[in-house]
Amino acid sequence: MRSKLFFYSLFTIFYSLLQAGNGFIFLSDTTKLFYASNNEIYSPNGKQLLYFQKGNIFFNGTTDDKQNIFLLTTSMNIASSKLELVYEKDSREPAYSFSNNKFYSGKVESDALRDKTELIHVERIKKWLSFYSSTNDSLLAYFNADSLPTSTAIVVAYTLIKKYELEQKMVIQQKQLPFQINDFSTIKPIWGNATANEWLWDGEVLRPRWNVDPRLAWVFDGKIVKPQYGNNIYQQYEWDGETFKPVWRTNHAEEWSWDGRLIRPVYDTNWANQYVIEDGVVKPWSNVHTEKEWRMDGSIPVPLLIIVLSGIAKPF
Repeated sequence: MRSKLFFYSLFTIFYSLLQAGNGFIFLSDTTKLFYASNNEIYSPNGKQLLYFQKGNIFFNGTTDDKQNIFLLTTSMNIASSKLELVYEKDSREPAYSFSNNKFYSGKVESDALRDKTELIHVERIKKWLSFYSSTNDSLLAYFNADSLPTSTAIVVAYTLIKKYELEQKMVIQQKQLPFQINDFSTIKPIWGNATANEWLWDGEVLRPRWNVDPRLAWVFDGKIVKPQYGNNIYQQYEWDGETFKPVWRTNHAEEWSWDGRLIRPVYDTNWANQYVIEDGVVKPWSNVHTEKEWRMDGSIPVPLLIIVLSGIAKPF
């Protein structure tokens, strides 16, 4: 019996190892960018081998011939505290560099230059690794980091830089005046868990800043507020410039109004739920409930403030 248990344990471990290191890399809209299996990266359908890693080199094609070198790096760990370099094929100068989960254009010679050359920053939230544009903090891609080796992130970051022309955007941003740079706005609680409850609005999509789940994102076209993905009509709300309410059902608890000064529920007289916006702070007008104050940087449409304040939009 003991030998059978031992054999079963070995089989379980071996089977788990065979299953490890596989998964899809998704773009922010949930379309597939790559399929990865251990040190190999495939097309989204998993049929065509695009790149594979051997040592500190990524090759394209199926053989490790010199002519198939795609990228050469000084490390495969994106979280390295040292500045690591990324060389493109036949290049003697590094095209990119990375350190502490941030990718830069070229080789960053000093700390003072890092903010000016940062292209992508990577965040680890539980099992997910998320890639954000450093020019506007928008989500670009994500994958289950527990399923894939750290080297996968390097190819993903390189691909995103090229796909979204992040270097060109960085140059354009540096030429802009300071008041032209930020094309996104944020809102977060002043007290409590500000990180988990921070929201970002880029002019098209409202989403939790640090949660990559696309099901939590909302869109607003000037009239209708609804989840970005899914077709649940009962989660659609209409806005006429003064009143916010569900489109396809009646729920007085979710009806809000805006009179140019107060954001408040239509059928609730609790002062703690009547908000004003003063000096970038969204707060109860009674000034008593400071625990319900929010800091807003930039400008966010009133109906989107309502879904955040009311809890209709959930950050996790």
